[in-house]
Amino acid sequence: MNHFTQGILNYFKGFWTCLVNVGVTDQISKDEVRYIRFANVVSTLTALAIVAYIPSSIIEKNYVLAGVQLVDLLSVLSVLLLNYLGYHRIARQVYLVVVNVFVLINACVIGFESRVHDFFYFTYVLPFLLFPVKDYKNIAAGIILAVLAFNSYQHIHPYFTSYNLSIADQMAICNINVWMKFVLFGIAIYILAFYNHTASLELEVSNQKLEDQAVELKRSNQDLEQFAYIVSHDLKAPVRNIGSFMKLLSTKYSSILPPDARKFVEMSKTSSERLARQIDDLLSYCRVGRNLPPTSVVDLNEMVKTINMELGEKIRSANAEIIIETSLPSLKEVHSSMIHHVFQNLVANGIKFNTNACPEIRIVWKEEQEFVKFSVADNGIGIEKGFASKLFQMFKRLHTQDKFEGTGIGLAICKKIVNFYNGEIWYESVTGQGTTFHFTLPKIIVGPAISKAPELSTRPALMFEAA
Repeated sequence: MNHFTQGILNYFKGFWTCLVNVGVTDQISKDEVRYIRFANVVSTLTALAIVAYIPSSIIEKNYVLAGVQLVDLLSVLSVLLLNYLGYHRIARQVYLVVVNVFVLINACVIGFESRVHDFFYFTYVLPFLLFPVKDYKNIAAGIILAVLAFNSYQHIHPYFTSYNLSIADQMAICNINVWMKFVLFGIAIYILAFYNHTASLELEVSNQKLEDQAVELKRSNQDLEQFAYIVSHDLKAPVRNIGSFMKLLSTKYSSILPPDARKFVEMSKTSSERLARQIDDLLSYCRVGRNLPPTSVVDLNEMVKTINMELGEKIRSANAEIIIETSLPSLKEVHSSMIHHVFQNLVANGIKFNTNACPEIRIVWKEEQEFVKFSVADNGIGIEKGFASKLFQMFKRLHTQDKFEGTGIGLAICKKIVNFYNGEIWYESVTGQGTTFHFTLPKIIVGPAISKAPELSTRPALMFEAA
């Protein structure tokens, strides 16, 4: 191929690329670009088809038809102008109107034997190619327009027989139209296949990116938890040593220290104790799901009795009461320490965040179709709605340290434990009236087919039975 031919091909290739991309900018989404380009392609091909009809009309001295076709040509080219000006949706709507009118006029004037009216089948398909599926209004309007144009042709074409071309000319045009139909439908099918292939590739790439991000996020979270575990574990001994030294200093030299020094020593001791509690809680958070002992059956009734004894001093000093309305279930294949922590933390919070003379913590449960829901309700101070997004985050305290002690990590640990068992945790609260924490744990219904069921998760599943 010589340089001249290559130059001509490059020129036409560049010209075609410019036509296809009329109105396309970087600010437009990929999906919208797809429809703009297709509108440019079909309008250009339609313009070429109209140009092919005009000489035939002039040769037949049908100047009126030639004039109408020239108007159609300008109307089709206006689609490119509208896309260039940024009126993309209007451009496609104009194209549907123009192409249906073009087919209607030519089918009536050229004659029935030319089979020009067969192109209505193509105009019927066009709305699906020019608009996204969710834009059902424009698709429906395009379909209705094609059906109305075809129906109009069926009724009015007999009135145009005196203007029709000769049968021989109609048959010649019919032969040309056959090839044009193959070309147009082939292009439409190719574009659909091309866009489907492109969408599949984009989806595959996006899924791979998501999988890679998920793996990286999991690795990063594991590294962060490992880092937090190591740091907090290494800090535990020094912080407790500081607290012990402050306590010894206060005990041994309290009599000879000036008042300001005793105050500073006491503040340091209090701060070290609080830091020690934070480190212990952080270690507890990092230990969730790590180095777990074998699972076992846990009787929640016995667990609540144990919690009652552990919190005995707080319960007595607050004159609180733990109420179990119905016998709690036993949990199979769980880790008692983790379930114990959830119930203990929620009960302890119900006592701590409570200013009533007689605090009440009520524990109820309800078996649903696929899970069991537990509810721990109190009659405490409640939680304001503005704190909903902070409640289960680490170190997010809703009250100052001098008002209610704590590290702000207890509910974060509860959430992590419940999520470990593929459950959910949430709360309902009315300020000044109390808070109810709900959490769910999935269950397995024991039956003959259970041994054949596929394993859906690597995490332990839960099975419930009445205690």
